[in-house]
Amino acid sequence: MAMAMRSQFIQAVSDLAAEVWDFHDRWDVHGRLPDSPAERMRVRRPLLQEEMRELDAELDTDDDDALAEEATDIAFVAIGHLAALENLALESIRTVVSKNAAKSHTTHYIDDSTGKITRRK
Repeated sequence: MAMAMRSQFIQAVSDLAAEVWDFHDRWDVHGRLPDSPAERMRVRRPLLQEEMRELDAELDTDDDDALAEEATDIAFVAIGHLAALENLALESIRTVVSKNAAKSHTTHYIDDSTGKITRRK
């Protein structure tokens, strides 16, 4: 990706995360969630499943803009999951970023059958 696109993408995702935070604050999402992280995810799981169904439905259309919006809705809800996990999410974000940053063509390859970046054996 070009550097300008990288910068715009990072800013847009940052804006998305900020709005998730503000949305949760505006609707007191945190105050209505159970104490247990697992229960919080169980309560939120249907939200993510609904967004996935909406994305699946858009795959059958030729509306690229709607498809991108549904993918963004998934990111919004997924970021909401992280916000709901509070401090647990902060460490897990650092871990996932670090793990993915360490992947290279030397240590991993793209599995052509799945498209997944996979550890070399």
